Amino acid sequence: MPAKIVQEHFQEPIQEPFQEPFQEPFQEPGQEPMQEPRQEPMQRLFQKPFQEPLVLFTVIAALLFGASALLKPTEKTTLLIDSNEVEARLFLEELNSGEPLSESKRLEITAAYIEEEALVIEAFARGLDNDSRIRSLLAQKMLHVMSAEIIQPSTAQLSDFFSANLSRYKQIALFDIEEVVLSRDDERTAKAALAAEPLLGRPLPTLSERDLASIFSAEFAAQVVNSHDAPEEDDWTGPFLSNRGKHWLRVVASIPETTPPFDEVAERVRLDWIAAEEETRQRQQVQKLVEQYNIVMSPTSSVR
Repeated sequence: MPAKIVQEHFQEPIQEPFQEPFQEPFQEPGQEPMQEPRQEPMQRLFQKPFQEPLVLFTVIAALLFGASALLKPTEKTTLLIDSNEVEARLFLEELNSGEPLSESKRLEITAAYIEEEALVIEAFARGLDNDSRIRSLLAQKMLHVMSAEIIQPSTAQLSDFFSANLSRYKQIALFDIEEVVLSRDDERTAKAALAAEPLLGRPLPTLSERDLASIFSAEFAAQVVNSHDAPEEDDWTGPFLSNRGKHWLRVVASIPETTPPFDEVAERVRLDWIAAEEETRQRQQVQKLVEQYNIVMSPTSSVR
């Protein structure tokens, strides 16, 4: 027998790997076939975007940015302190105290100024400047800035101003008055009471008719002043009833109303002229300032 045939005869047959036969899961009679578990639609909806690399990268970046913001220390706002203002306050404090300031006092004043600046900036940041009182102060401050230049008038201007405003400089009439106060049930007159008790009368300070009106009444003050036109020894006016009793008044002496010459009141006239001129210039500057704006009134509510 040829060698090739003998070799094929004695070769062992090749065996296939063992496989268990597939068995269907056991089911009881009448039971529905088992199905693979199904994912809910909402679960698949949220899982699908995170399978995209770009979406996943964006989410991770957002988380890292949020963590960095939480861990990063808050940056402080720069507060610029005016050294000249601090030095000015230190100088005023030294003038008031009359002695050099200690180092602790200087630090205290500087710290107080820094606290004030911080409070002011925070107040502006929170809109606390929107207050009627604050706005009024700012307006007055702006008017003061507008009138920074002081104009000195000429003598002719002062003379004309004095002549046009003589009533400002009239010296009103003044009266030296004596007073007698009796009880409310005392029926005597001031003359009769003084005859029996000379020490009842007492002098009052020098007063004007306006002063008398503020103490008693305008009508009674006018009666007292007019009674001085024909002074007599028993020229008493009264009684005026008050909680203290009955008041009797008599004018002892008076200084009539006069208008002083210009030279006596020149300084007062100068100050009045400057004040009037500043007010006029302020009005003009404010008017120019207002004219720069287009004024629009907001509609008013019809509900009252």
